[in-house]
Amino acid sequence: MSTAAVRQAFLRSSRALAGELPSVAAVLAWFNAKDRSRFEVRRASLTALDKWHYAPNPMRLAHLSGRFFAIEGLRAETGFGPVASWDQPIINQPEVGILGLLAREIDGVLHFLMQAKMEPGNVNILQLSPTVQATHSNYSRVHAGATPRYLEYFTEPGRARVLLDQLQPEQGARFLRKRNRNMVVAVDGPVPEHEDFRWLTLGQIKALLHHDNIVNMDARTVVSLIPLADPDEGPDYGLIRDVGGFGLDVYLSFCRSDKERQTMDELMAWLSAGKARYAMRVSRQPLDRLHGWIMTDAEIRHETGLYFSVIGVDVRAHTREATSWSQPLLHHGGQGLVGFLCQRHGGVLHFLARGSLEPGNRDGMEIGPTIACSEVAARACRTCAPPLLAHFLDHGQGIVRYDAVQSEEGGRFHHFQNRYMVVELPPGQDLDLPGHYVWMTLGQLWRMARHGHVNIEARNLMACLGLLETLP
Repeated sequence: MSTAAVRQAFLRSSRALAGELPSVAAVLAWFNAKDRSRFEVRRASLTALDKWHYAPNPMRLAHLSGRFFAIEGLRAETGFGPVASWDQPIINQPEVGILGLLAREIDGVLHFLMQAKMEPGNVNILQLSPTVQATHSNYSRVHAGATPRYLEYFTEPGRARVLLDQLQPEQGARFLRKRNRNMVVAVDGPVPEHEDFRWLTLGQIKALLHHDNIVNMDARTVVSLIPLADPDEGPDYGLIRDVGGFGLDVYLSFCRSDKERQTMDELMAWLSAGKARYAMRVSRQPLDRLHGWIMTDAEIRHETGLYFSVIGVDVRAHTREATSWSQPLLHHGGQGLVGFLCQRHGGVLHFLARGSLEPGNRDGMEIGPTIACSEVAARACRTCAPPLLAHFLDHGQGIVRYDAVQSEEGGRFHHFQNRYMVVELPPGQDLDLPGHYVWMTLGQLWRMARHGHVNIEARNLMACLGLLETLP
């Protein structure tokens, strides 16, 4: 299948709200009927976590195997942003995991195999994950449990055709230089079925993203990389002739246009200048010497009660490869906000991106959404409120195009939820923007994302776009 044919298959799948499961309501009925009673997550002391210990030099919370991940201390110093230096715990997980969607055509429409997966940090226990979501420690069976189902399609040459395969960064504020392999692979023949997996169209997945806490973060990042069009080509009007509304604007923003505010060369120059101008010095620190953090047997927390805390949990999960384990999690209270402002420029929808510099970034500044704030309630009325926050809290003449609460990585974060929003500003409304903000089309964002330049918060929002509305 040629690249053009693959993209057309993706687009046709994004148009399909009916598939092997006949409707989005049928998907939700299957998902809501899943038995959640045999899962248990209990708080546990950090000092009593099975197979975890405080390792020395520098002091960190690590697994006895030396695998999986560790909670380490970090000091960040930078000239970018309102805070010049701070200490914090961070997750060090150097392994590259697999986030993979298995695809096949059913009745001529491309479907993706999604899993109802339990993760200990999920606020609602189960969420829809990719076919395979596994760290290297998981799929090499360090836990002595089972091998993840369908792993062979992503690791054994010749088992499937690769449609997408990219290394992408994780949250730079919470992970230290973490990357995962985002994959979509396709097969032609039948695939063994399992009760926890269902084939969904891309349109069904996009529709489910308009519901709170159904599609997990790892599925969203893979979906964000699936192109709706070729950004080097014009629109395929034969496939979208009955599409209208904001969905059409999103699709056209993905396609080639001579109305882009900046060329790709200009955007790369903007990003390179940001990387060169702004730096962040990061040094490892012992967990028990982090300034402003309080360490007890029960948790590691900030003295103000803000940001996040490190807690321990004991887990029982009958559907996972290992049915019981203990681990630390980063607990977040409250609700954050992640949002894009968008606006038509020259008739083409552009999204306001922001240069983002986080202590865990592998290559300096990345491209983030207009706003990403985990402490909205605490910061909204203070002088350190993020720029442009007011447009999301009181959108005035703006139009809210997307608004849903989504969970972050339930395997490492406990009850971490963000409100994801896209707000469209009226054409011609001027904004006083700092130099690290830039307007980009969706096609330009996708091109940048292909090369690992777009952070996970922005990619998660990109995934939530592209539900193509049919004209009445």
